[in-house]
Amino acid sequence: MRLKLSSCLLFITSIMFFSCSSVSFIDLNSLKEQLHLKEFPEQKLYPEADALVLSEMHDVSLSIVGNYDIETIEKVQKVVKIYRNIEKYSSVEIFVLSGDIISDLKARTIKPDGSEVVLKSDDFHTIIGGGYDYNFYSDEKTIKFSFPAVEKNCIIEYEYRVIKLYPFVLDMWQIQSSIPKLQNIYRLTAPKILLQSKTQGGAGWTWKYKTYNCYVPRPEYQENSDQGSGSYNQTDSFTWEQNDIPAFEVEPMMPPRSDYLQYIKFAPAHWENWNNVSDWYYNSLFKPELIISDEISNKAKELTKDCTDEADKIISISKFVQSIRYVAIELGQGGLIPSTPQKVLNHKYGDCKDKSILLIGLLKNININAKPVLVLTSDEGHINRSFPSWNFNHMIVKATTKDGKDFWIDPAINHCIPGDLSYQCKNVDVLVLNDDGTSQIETTPNGTFNDNVEDINIKINIADTDSTNLDISIKFKGEYNIEKRQFFAEKTKAEMLKYCKSLISDKYLNAEVKDYAISNIDSSSSDLKLSFIMKVPNPIEKQGDFNFLDIDPFQLSKGWEWLGSDKRKYDIEFDYPYTITKSIEVTIPGNKFQIKNLPPTSSANEGSLYYSKGYELLDKNKFVIKEKFSVTEKNINVKNYLNARKFIDGLKTRQNEKVILTSK
Repeated sequence: MRLKLSSCLLFITSIMFFSCSSVSFIDLNSLKEQLHLKEFPEQKLYPEADALVLSEMHDVSLSIVGNYDIETIEKVQKVVKIYRNIEKYSSVEIFVLSGDIISDLKARTIKPDGSEVVLKSDDFHTIIGGGYDYNFYSDEKTIKFSFPAVEKNCIIEYEYRVIKLYPFVLDMWQIQSSIPKLQNIYRLTAPKILLQSKTQGGAGWTWKYKTYNCYVPRPEYQENSDQGSGSYNQTDSFTWEQNDIPAFEVEPMMPPRSDYLQYIKFAPAHWENWNNVSDWYYNSLFKPELIISDEISNKAKELTKDCTDEADKIISISKFVQSIRYVAIELGQGGLIPSTPQKVLNHKYGDCKDKSILLIGLLKNININAKPVLVLTSDEGHINRSFPSWNFNHMIVKATTKDGKDFWIDPAINHCIPGDLSYQCKNVDVLVLNDDGTSQIETTPNGTFNDNVEDINIKINIADTDSTNLDISIKFKGEYNIEKRQFFAEKTKAEMLKYCKSLISDKYLNAEVKDYAISNIDSSSSDLKLSFIMKVPNPIEKQGDFNFLDIDPFQLSKGWEWLGSDKRKYDIEFDYPYTITKSIEVTIPGNKFQIKNLPPTSSANEGSLYYSKGYELLDKNKFVIKEKFSVTEKNINVKNYLNARKFIDGLKTRQNEKVILTSK
């Protein structure tokens, strides 16, 4: 679907503007003059960089095509000098959205001695669809090619054009990337007839954009000349140019990159409010597919025949849709159009929008209010409420009973309780679409550190032998519940035994799993429980006159190695707040040992981090250790980074405490 011109242009017949000339390589000497350089920079000026973008150009042209639509053609041109890590930059993948058309692709290598090697047409390979660790159907394309004769200090260049299916809907200008750039230019060229006001006989077309994480002046305006007679052949250009752009440095456990990366987001000019966005998507792409067949009607009745109220009906239908296999599908116009509910039911698979439309169709059939919800998941960024645009990568459903109870449902996740959401969709602004095409931004429910809990319980009865059994049970709640159900669902017995051993293998290399059991695997409304017995070497170590008891195989600080850096630039962001609790009950052989002392109980907190550890003597031969660690908020401000490091170091010290025993 292309953006439609206003009716004032209907008198224009068979006129098409096409401003892009044939693609040609850039003249490097002219580029040096443009950048005011005698020579392109050597690596010593960019000691941390693998490569340097000498020039990046996005030349976007609008034209009037048949049916008086606007078509967008973008010419992309990149020139990169490679310093090191040659393999990383010697191959390129150009991702082409479904429906977009790529052409005039050229590439070359300029060797340090100035000679060049130009790629031939059969050096470019088109891959349709994708292959990942899940089933994936797509008519999106990836153009892949490798540069020949690549060596240190060579220059690579590639250029291509792409015709956009949705002008200014999915577009952005990414100013910054992982390597520094000397120059990045974005130019928009459009026929005057588009830009002139309606009173002047034009279309009054405008464009909308929003800058993020940088200052970009208004584009430079240029009235183009010598393009032939007639107002339809006259064009105007708008140009942005950014220079000396630093590399974007990625840190572990940082918030979404879009919170910091420099870019400009575009949107169609007529999207003045969010209702314009939802009207385009719901009425043009979603609603035409929401066809409720007799089979869908019968299925809804079958799934709810034993339900006593609307809440039960929502839960029953949701569980059925969630059980249908998830398959990522990007077929059709940009992967935005769902299949009909009947097709999803027949295929027994679908992606988030397919499973959502099936869920909505089933619920609507029994007169339950259900709406599609467009989501930008928390790992990808945040919706800008003040800039209506297409920012979504996921769809869920909001169902509401007649008494006003809301159920937020993610039909794509099999083990998510209806009415709850996975962490990527919690506490995020979403666009809820109404039946008439209007919409409103709402915020999904949040979760707390008390909702996401891993509760570890260990019982150890130390025998007077060379080995001891650990009786271990772990309960998973909230996000842990969802994750582990997904993980355990199709594991074989051998795989589960291997997993159980991996939980404590860092502590006991020669551990042996004797047995395991999983409880509530088929009931997502109950906490999942894993139990197993582990045979380990005797945990009593004799040193001089004392015996030390080292019996804790679960280190709560495990996985925090990324805190090793002395400095940090960005905030820390966890997937979700959580709590890990641990209880270890120990019985020692009273005929051989007695407890000399137990370490003191203490607790500490630093911002959103909390830790406590306590010891309790149950009788002269038995004691219990209780430990708790919580991340109470998702974010840790970068200003508190060093304090967080110090806190985790202290936690490690406490975890390594040993109970002292004396021999009788």
